[in-house]
Amino acid sequence: MPQLDIISLFPIILGALLLFLGRKIFWLFAGAVAFIVALTFIPKYVQLQQPNLFYVALAVGVVAATAGVFLQKIVLRGAGFLAGGYVLFGLWEKFVPNESLPWWLPFVIGGVLGALLLSFLFDWAMIILSSLTGAFLITQALTIEKNLQLGMLVALAVIGIVVQVKMKLGKSKDSE
Repeated sequence: MPQLDIISLFPIILGALLLFLGRKIFWLFAGAVAFIVALTFIPKYVQLQQPNLFYVALAVGVVAATAGVFLQKIVLRGAGFLAGGYVLFGLWEKFVPNESLPWWLPFVIGGVLGALLLSFLFDWAMIILSSLTGAFLITQALTIEKNLQLGMLVALAVIGIVVQVKMKLGKSKDSE
């Protein structure tokens, strides 16, 4: 059985927090998205050993989470861009065999959609984007077959959305 360390467990724990609490803890969403985007894209430009890459990405995430507390609307739109870009890029990379398009194109398209969603439909976009991002983080951390990974991604995202919607609706009823 492979040994689990904090670096390999971190994406699963972070994914679970996003899956169930992403809308409620918006600064965590901003920090988590910055962390995973940094972890994914820094290696394309800079050679770092795995532990150093993790710590640099963690620092980027902490800065984004801190900024999210003070500059909520700006940072959350940026996080929406990063989350939408990350999810579409990840799905594109896994399931679209055509590599003739530049890697950044699905990222930018998903990013624009994510930022627009967060701008106009804040609560619902936070629920959907945080659930998708959390589900994607969890499934990426597991070494399972591609088709099973897709099914698990969809199932986890739906569970996260349902849990967060119930929390939102429960809060709405309490405030009436």
